[in-house]
Amino acid sequence: MINQLRADFYRQTHTFGHYLLMVLVAAFSIITVYSKNVGGIMVSAPEDYLGRLAGMKWTLLSGTRGLTISSSVLMYAFISIFIMVIGYEFSQQTYKNTLVSGISRSGFIIAKFMTMLLDIFFQVLVFYIAGILTGIAMGRKTGTDWGNLFSTTLLTAIIVAFFISVVFSMAIVILILTGSLIGSAVFIVAFPMLITILSSITNWSWLKYIDFFSVTVKISLKEITVNQFQPYIWTSFAILAVCFGLALTIIKRKEL
Repeated sequence: MINQLRADFYRQTHTFGHYLLMVLVAAFSIITVYSKNVGGIMVSAPEDYLGRLAGMKWTLLSGTRGLTISSSVLMYAFISIFIMVIGYEFSQQTYKNTLVSGISRSGFIIAKFMTMLLDIFFQVLVFYIAGILTGIAMGRKTGTDWGNLFSTTLLTAIIVAFFISVVFSMAIVILILTGSLIGSAVFIVAFPMLITILSSITNWSWLKYIDFFSVTVKISLKEITVNQFQPYIWTSFAILAVCFGLALTIIKRKEL
């Protein structure tokens, strides 16, 4: 498993797409903070707050919150991570060569999940750091003390990366089950849109626990407490665990 992790990270550090994605993520962050234009894809934020955010004098803290509201866009950009880490191998069936080389199937799946999570977290950190540096370059005040700014940014980055990873874990199950890179990519694109649409036309209260980006915005705006957040995080952990178990079960039954 360790060798698989090393191989994955080595391959990515020598892949042009990895650095191109980093540049695009940083550019999106810089443009958002500089222009003060925020908004995600099918993600709701309080209209009154968006109005105040557009009209207020931005600080580094409000810039971080603005980036969080816009963070749903990252999931679509991170489809490239999904492809680089696991998508291409399954669509081309080259993963079989890796398994034949000696790594266990469980080790292979664990390595892929870990690589994907670390890649996503790194890119999300780039997203927030680029925004903070842009705010500093523009001479904006912190809006809070530095300790609170960094802790808020780090916590938000972890939550955003984790929620994106949960969606990607479901896409991995679809990929392993069908072998279709297009099908799993379509799922990633459609999932947040479908949840938002269903939430608006139904009274299914349980949907809020998988409306990941809306809850991320609420956390950033401190609209929910730590205790209120616990059901969301446990639901996400449960989905991640189920997807890992399904992925492992399916790949164990596949013939090489």
